[in-house]
Parts: sequence; C-alpha cells; structure tokens
Amino acid sequence: MYFTDTLRGLWRRWYIVVPGLLIAASLAIGAWNLIPPGYERSSTQLLIPGAESMPVGANPYLFLGGLVPAADVIVRAVGSANLLDEVVADNPGVKVEVSRDTTTAGPVILIVVTAPTDAAAQKVQGLLVERTAMVLDDIQSKEGIAAQNRMTVLPVTIDNRSVLQERNRFIAVGTVGFVGLALTLLLAGLVEGFSRNRKRDGDNAANDDGHPTATPDAANVTSPSSKLLTPTPTRAPVPSGPSAGSSGPFTTRDQSHEDTEQDVAASTLSHPR
Repeated sequence: MYFTDTLRGLWRRWYIVVPGLLIAASLAIGAWNLIPPGYERSSTQLLIPGAESMPVGANPYLFLGGLVPAADVIVRAVGSANLLDEVVADNPGVKVEVSRDTTTAGPVILIVVTAPTDAAAQKVQGLLVERTAMVLDDIQSKEGIAAQNRMTVLPVTIDNRSVLQERNRFIAVGTVGFVGLALTLLLAGLVEGFSRNRKRDGDNAANDDGHPTATPDAANVTSPSSKLLTPTPTRAPVPSGPSAGSSGPFTTRDQSHEDTEQDVAASTLSHPR
C-alpha cells in the first residue's frame, strides 16, 4: 500500500481521526497541567584546612590538594538517607542530591535541591548548607581534633533563584500524545481494513452469482498431448439393404482391380501377337 492510499484511507475515516486527535491533544494538555514543574537550586561549598595545619600566614587555597578524600567523607555523611529524610520530612516531594563536584579539582561539595515549589527549594537548600557545617564539626569533634586544626566549610555559590525544570512535564506530554495518536491511527486503519475486506467479499459474491462457472468432468477432460499422440480411428460407412453382405471396407479396391483386368484383356484381343 502506497503512502497516498494510506492518506486517502485516513481521510475517509475522518470521523475517527479528528475526534481521536482532539482527545489526544486534550489528554496532553491535561498531563501538562497536572504535572507541576520542578524548582531546582544548587549550592557549592569548599573545604578549608585548619589554621594550624598550615604555615603561619600561608594561603589556605594552596593547601586544598589533600582535602579531596575528606570531601568524599562529608558527602557520604550529608547525603545519608537518615539525614536527608529528616531534612525533607516537612517538605514532601523534595529531591536532594549531594555529591562532590567533579568539574573541579578541589574539595568542593555540590548540593542540588529539586522541589515542587520555589519556597520549598529555598528552605531545604538553606537547611542542607547549615547541616554540612554541623556534620563536619561533629565528625572532627568525635575524633578529638583541636579547634585550630579542624577543617571548615566555606560557601562558594548559593542560588538565589530557582531554575525551572520541566523535563518531566515534557516527557509526560510526549508520551500521552504519542499513545493517543497511535491508538487513533490504529483504530482508523482497522476500520478501513474491515471495510475493504467487506467490499471485496461482496464483489466476489456478486461475480459468482452473475457468471456461474461450470466445472468440467474430470473423466471427460482430454489433455492436448493425448489428442496429438492418439490416432483417431476412421470408421467406414455401413451400408444397409440387400447388398450389405458384399460391401465392406475393401469393396472399392476389388472393383478397381476387376476393371484393370478387363482393360488388359481387351487390349490383348485388339492387338494379337
């Protein structure tokens, strides 16, 4: 089937295609309105070595190389399920990702918060920034590290505005619209196919009723090759009447023989030796 035939079939089933498209579009719009967008905020924090861990008057940013393993430990502690559940308990629907920022070579902690509302994203972001400093201080205090040698966390970037995330909405709308369109085209194709089959069956039935086809008897059918190979016997006419006993297939032949003998005899008499 050509593409033009498919378009003609869909055009003939417009009463299925048009409502189906309207329903699919309505469902897609409904999915867009039902699924809220996500509000995303991120923040980054940098680990700084303790004052007495460096030479007096040294630049702390020159001594960040050995703090990457410590940053991984802090990420694991802040990103634990117990701490995150406690933070988002009053803010359902909030998602939090805590990781070390791999785009930099330093001990940078990255916190990404995605919430249904901008206010919830801002609140959870502030709580996690505070919790990072608290967790770092608790870990070092348990090890008995002096306050002068303890690492500290320094906020580098904190988003003041949320970034609108609509990826889930686009996925939902695309899925609903595609499924609706596929079902519409499938239904129209099935109806068109059934209609063509019915029409074809009706035409065949009409042809059978109007022009009956006789079935030859298999016993009386002779192939052309048998006709060519089998000679057809010739029957001589059988005369009726009193002369039937003397007639036969050789009557004409005998008569011509007798005429020949009479001619020979007459020639001998007329021309004696």
